[in-house]
Amino acid sequence: MSGSGPGRPVPVVAVPGTLCSPAVFDALAATLGDGFDVEPVDWLTGSGPWTVPAVADRIGDAVAAAGRGPVLLIGHSTGGAVALWLATERPELVAGLLAVGTGAHMRGHGDVDAIIERVRTAWGPELRQAVLDRSFATPPTAEFAAVLRDYAAGVTPEAVAQVLASQRDLDLEPRLAALTMPVTVVHGRHDPTRPVERAAELAAAVGDGELVVLGTGHTPVHESPDQVAAAVRALAVRAGLRTAG
Repeated sequence: MSGSGPGRPVPVVAVPGTLCSPAVFDALAATLGDGFDVEPVDWLTGSGPWTVPAVADRIGDAVAAAGRGPVLLIGHSTGGAVALWLATERPELVAGLLAVGTGAHMRGHGDVDAIIERVRTAWGPELRQAVLDRSFATPPTAEFAAVLRDYAAGVTPEAVAQVLASQRDLDLEPRLAALTMPVTVVHGRHDPTRPVERAAELAAAVGDGELVVLGTGHTPVHESPDQVAAAVRALAVRAGLRTAG
């Protein structure tokens, strides 16, 4: 499919967070329905390198090669940092950006160094489960929890440590004012990784930003797909990919 137009679904590229299965966007895609063509990206199980810029470059190349742009770009957690980098580097590919549970930097993130150290020294089911548990204020169903565990088990610790270290060392804040596309920042009130204030700062730093705060944890795309779908639809209108109403 090439871009969006009358009668065509809105093209959406969705980038999940570290250790998070692309299936985390399934409920959102189902809620959005046929008017949106949601393509989740499995960026963590393929070939590296797994730095934020390298992952963003691969996703951008794929969007360009498929002729899908400009797209609505959704980035969750680490995927949000990837999406922010892609939007600043190749804005012609991004009509609008939905940044979910993420930020321009990891200052105040709290536990990232400890997580990286555990990935390098104590990789295994217990660590992967701990990372997944902190991603949901509302525990997923047993069936979906199994999907998440199975996906995480197929990821290498090298990939996880590399991308988290890259995200830790990046500060995208100086780039944000140059963003010209509309941006919606979605944040869960109960997200343990960042306070709502950091999300508000991100929304205020871009040229055309809006903040949506939901009563969820770190993964509102799965925990509250109806409310996130409403934010996606509104963003599509702001981006000129859909008409209001």
